[in-house]
Amino acid sequence: MTATARSWRLALFASAAVGLCSCGGGSSNSSASSSASPPPPSGPNVVTMVVDSGPKDSSGTPIANVINQAYVTITICVPGSSTSCQTLDHIWVDTGSTGLRLFASSFTPSLPLSMDGSGNAIGSCTQFVSAYTWGALRSADITIGSKTAASVPIQVIGDSGITTVAPSTCSNGPGGALQTLDTAAAMGANGLLGIGEFKQDCGSACQSPNAPPIGWYYICPSGTCASANLNTNLQMQNPVSLFATDKNGVLLQLPSIAAGGAGTTSGYLIFGINTQSNNMLGSALVFAADTNNGTIRTTTTYGDMSEPSSFIDSGSNGYFFNGPTSLTACPGTPPNGFYCPSSTVSLSATMLPISTSTPSFTFGFSIASASSFSSTTYAANDLGGPDIRNPPCDNTNPTNLCSFDWGLPFFYGRSVFTAIEGAAINGNATPFFAASTP
Repeated sequence: MTATARSWRLALFASAAVGLCSCGGGSSNSSASSSASPPPPSGPNVVTMVVDSGPKDSSGTPIANVINQAYVTITICVPGSSTSCQTLDHIWVDTGSTGLRLFASSFTPSLPLSMDGSGNAIGSCTQFVSAYTWGALRSADITIGSKTAASVPIQVIGDSGITTVAPSTCSNGPGGALQTLDTAAAMGANGLLGIGEFKQDCGSACQSPNAPPIGWYYICPSGTCASANLNTNLQMQNPVSLFATDKNGVLLQLPSIAAGGAGTTSGYLIFGINTQSNNMLGSALVFAADTNNGTIRTTTTYGDMSEPSSFIDSGSNGYFFNGPTSLTACPGTPPNGFYCPSSTVSLSATMLPISTSTPSFTFGFSIASASSFSSTTYAANDLGGPDIRNPPCDNTNPTNLCSFDWGLPFFYGRSVFTAIEGAAINGNATPFFAASTP
């Protein structure tokens, strides 16, 4: 049977994030102060993670308007070098994709280009729900905290080593043109760290003898790009899976925040699951994920809405789903892409495991009007919006089922695990998501 290319169902919604904070709604509940962090976990597998105003220019001014984007600091080096290195802050933590994506303009080390057997540079494309990234593949040593992954293929956006104009099969999705995330201002980050459920971004579907799937890898001799196969060891890699230890998944911990949001908050990215005392599953609810697309099943508990698939994704800045008619979308210009109910709405949704050995659980959440948040609110646990896929989701089409996206608001006040495909963890087949109850 022909392997199926992985469909990145995550929603980065960067354009919506950029529009949101610029509205400056001035909610009376919002606070520009930082919320309290949980007691810090200790260990060599722990990295501080911050939710704040995003990357700054040389004068210290934010270059984009963001909300609910969690960042870490990383160091990249020329493979095998300890001197040709650069540290980059505000790298967006995304548990819904695989691989590190950086901007050519953001660093100076000259990383080696990845080439095919004929000496052609390899182009990498990633299509998200409403956006895409395009760039050359290069190799780097990646250090996050005390953990290092060596000689990792990464995507360098805007790289002159390959044509900077993305092929149309990359820049266009099923419903037409996608937004390009070609600058730090457009992304609201200095790069994207994909540490999701899979070891490679495309997997066996991009290998021969399968036909090269569109929207993944390309070679561009004479500036004309064509889809290409690429072996899994040369594809974009999940850096965590390449660590020497604590490499089977990640745990994200963020503190609870009050309704109305906070200016900034901080928490932790912890590597490994059930490998050290600070990353044990404990009583967390485990939800098995589909081995092809990473989704789990969910059922909404309001009205007649049906969301047959779901995912937990730190790279989404809100809850995204098809809401009841009482939950109105924001009109017109920013903050369009989000919901703007007349008052905060309390809802719940039930996640159902793919494996019957795990019980379902109903999680409660709230949706506030996106227009109510202050321009200095960077963390909010009650932000959400409609599923904006184009063409719209269709529950009669198994390749385009309606989904419930549990974005970063879900992470506040709980421990959220993302297990990488591979060996079982505590008897649970991988990949899976897990979350502590409130």
